[in-house]
Amino acid sequence: MNTPTTYVSRLDKIRKTFKKREYGVEVPRGEFPELILTIPDKWPYVKLAPWYDVHVGHLLHDSKLFERHLKWMTDEPYTVSWNGGDLIENVVEGSPGMWSQRTYPGAQFDEAVELLAPIQHKLAFAIPGNHEARTMRVAGFDIAKHLAEDLSLPYFPDYALCTIRWRGQRFRLCAHHGTGAAATPGGQINAARKDMPWIGADMYWTGHLHQPKTDTVSRMDFDQKTDRLIEREAIVIISPSYMHYFGGYAASKRYGPGARGLTVATLMPNGNIETTVHAKGRRI
Repeated sequence: MNTPTTYVSRLDKIRKTFKKREYGVEVPRGEFPELILTIPDKWPYVKLAPWYDVHVGHLLHDSKLFERHLKWMTDEPYTVSWNGGDLIENVVEGSPGMWSQRTYPGAQFDEAVELLAPIQHKLAFAIPGNHEARTMRVAGFDIAKHLAEDLSLPYFPDYALCTIRWRGQRFRLCAHHGTGAAATPGGQINAARKDMPWIGADMYWTGHLHQPKTDTVSRMDFDQKTDRLIEREAIVIISPSYMHYFGGYAASKRYGPGARGLTVATLMPNGNIETTVHAKGRRI
């Protein structure tokens, strides 16, 4: 089957807007979902700012905040991002929330590609969320994979295990969309820590719960050169969403409202990782 000419023209036009990526991305061939990022040593710091639970196409999607953060990412020169899943609402037959969509999945797909195209060079990879998985479940069509292909991104169907090389440091990232429906702060942190027993990483990053959390965990490790014990910390992060609360699924199920926006982790030359979550402080 030939690809429709109108679609090819649109995609070619979008890809012509892509800028050159300033860091290296290597995807080793093998059985593991791993990739290696090599960041230029001239970067004074590295800001990791992934997109989780954006939900383009939902009536409650906070488009103004999302577009403001897209501009921030456009202007911030030392940023690495990725698509952490649920980029689009993607309601299909049999899933809850038909009333909640302002557009249908095809239009959401196109909109998401066009929104991310200007910062495509800052995206390192893509993974799916449970909303993209709806299409896979009912039709065997991996819409998240095709979205990644349109944006020319490495795609992993569940985990992305990433090593970030920069200034002699090796930062290890375990990224997943996240699972479960934990409603309490403790349950949410436990869900985010789920991968710690089987993989050693510096950052365990998920979303899904729409409840921003950052937790630092003390760990013991062995220095591979000296065989001596060393202390280190891992950061467990749950990113927020871009969803308003009242009138939506979360409010109907009495899940607590979460802050909207980005969680940003800044990698420092000395190996430290500093996290930032914004909060609205206005009082009347």
